[in-house]
Amino acid sequence: MKTAICIFWTLCWLLWAPEARAQQDQRKNVLFFLVDDLRPNLGCYGDQWAQTPHIDRLAAQGMLFENAYCQQAVCSPSRTSMLSGLRPDETGVYDLRTHFRDGNPHVVTLPQAFKNQGYFTASVGKVFHNSKRTLDSVSWTLEVSPFSGNTYVLPKNRSENGGKRDATERADVPDIAYADGQIAEDAILLMEKAAATDTPFFLAVGFMKPHAPFCAPETYWKRYERTMFAVAQRDRPIGSPELAFHQWQELRGYADVPDEGEITPEQEQELIHGYYACISYVDAQIGKVMDRLEELGMANNTIIVLWGDHGYHLGEQALWCKSTNFELDVRVPLILSAPGMRSNGGSTDAMVESVDIYPTLSDLCGIQATTTLAGTSLRPLLDNPRVDWGHPAFSQFVRPYAAIHNSERATHMGYSVRVKGWRYTCWYDLETDLVVERELYRLNDNNLETRNVADKVSSRTVENRLAAWIEQYRKGRYKK
Repeated sequence: MKTAICIFWTLCWLLWAPEARAQQDQRKNVLFFLVDDLRPNLGCYGDQWAQTPHIDRLAAQGMLFENAYCQQAVCSPSRTSMLSGLRPDETGVYDLRTHFRDGNPHVVTLPQAFKNQGYFTASVGKVFHNSKRTLDSVSWTLEVSPFSGNTYVLPKNRSENGGKRDATERADVPDIAYADGQIAEDAILLMEKAAATDTPFFLAVGFMKPHAPFCAPETYWKRYERTMFAVAQRDRPIGSPELAFHQWQELRGYADVPDEGEITPEQEQELIHGYYACISYVDAQIGKVMDRLEELGMANNTIIVLWGDHGYHLGEQALWCKSTNFELDVRVPLILSAPGMRSNGGSTDAMVESVDIYPTLSDLCGIQATTTLAGTSLRPLLDNPRVDWGHPAFSQFVRPYAAIHNSERATHMGYSVRVKGWRYTCWYDLETDLVVERELYRLNDNNLETRNVADKVSSRTVENRLAAWIEQYRKGRYKK
């Protein structure tokens, strides 16, 4: 009933909003898929196990970014940064509770910029962080189902307070039994209404999986043999400081995961199996929305973006979940399909950042950004993936871990810079403003940090160059 009422008022807006009707033209629509906790374990990124035919189809018609990085590897700071076009030190958001408008009330977000130019802007599912205090209603013409749907469907996992139960769940149910199936249905309904008008739309569709718990319909679990999964390279990088790690508190919050110590190889397999099942489940929902877009005849005038808010550890480097500056946590999938771009169907290894998405979509759609943005338009790469780019990618994270829940004051901030072949991280004591730990990694073929070579004579030239970049970034002097 709630969705039906929302759709009714949406149709009224589309038909009668004078500002939107006055600006009817051939501006491109934007269909933006945001996927929670998705690292680039996709067929189009070369993953040999992942069954992701619909995302692979999107990559085949657009541009795949091999080296895209978020600004902070946890949901709210990452999403806030991308949607505002600002870095965490500009938004002031490092945790899961702070709202960026507390310190930046006049920021114009990406969807808000489109809304101000006459677009119908809708948020379906998890787009900003999924809590009432971190939503941003001014950005949208309409928000649909930000909280609706079930985390669990099996009675043994359902609880009155909706809290964490098992870390995985497989149930013989239709797609719509879980939240992401309903999110896809709501997105399709909105597109159908928009197709009946001349008003351009910006539709953000936020899927909640593969965020833990790894819950998906049985059909997606059955696509994989559990025996194919195992933790790869589980050792910590040699010489890495304790500040770089956490105790995987997020995973330990589930009822069937021990509060301390290791988990069994069998449970490791189950968790990885569940993660892949959730990826395929979300892939199917993306396929439904893309198919309907084509059936409605709007594909040729719609830019499609797929973005993961941050990466994830699946037991590698003695870590589970996110919340570090390591490559597995900050590297994200990014695919952008814009009609008419010369390099559609290709890929680029240029270092790009989540903050680049806002200026890119504004550029492609002729939207004038009224906020000074931290990133730069990726349009040159969409025309020529081998263009001389030369930009590094920056990320950062706080310690202690509890600070991301705003339950303990942050004492340290790790600033990290990524360039071709290297990752460098400096950990600053926030009280003394001094560097207390340094990490320099020469990345191997699978992009995993294995040995910290900071302070080594053989890498001093590289370290000095990257340290200077971090200082510029930290003091707000780095500009693309």
